[in-house]
Amino acid sequence: MEPDKKVELVIDFCQSIYELKYRLRKMFQLKLKEADINISFEVLEIMKVLQHEGVNQQEIADLLFKDKSSMTYLIDNMVKGGLVVRKEDEVDRRNKLILLTDKARELQNQLKPLAMHCYLTIARDIADPDIKAGIEMLAKMNNSLAEGII
Repeated sequence: MEPDKKVELVIDFCQSIYELKYRLRKMFQLKLKEADINISFEVLEIMKVLQHEGVNQQEIADLLFKDKSSMTYLIDNMVKGGLVVRKEDEVDRRNKLILLTDKARELQNQLKPLAMHCYLTIARDIADPDIKAGIEMLAKMNNSLAEGII
């Protein structure tokens, strides 16, 4: 394939990824509003990351591709809302681990069917092998970028 054509395809593919993220965010916001759950999409993303205990704020920021200042703001609000607590890391006392509260775990139970609905809606017409192939392709693209940046 000609380089220009390949570039156009990659541009279209990346635009589709942006569109998917935008539409997914809108769908989640609508479903949260319908369920009368007053949290943002960003809080939802953080709660997903925090399913794994013992994650610090910088790791959350890295996993969600957010800057440290916006992550501090979001986590501060989650602390005020009773969704997370900061706990001193026993290995490195300078480090604070972010942990979900019981209130957040109850909320996760409410959110699970909502999230499943959203993700199954996205994948409605896509076979499992195609999803796996898409994941592999995105991993290759991310690896190419990581190698090119360094």
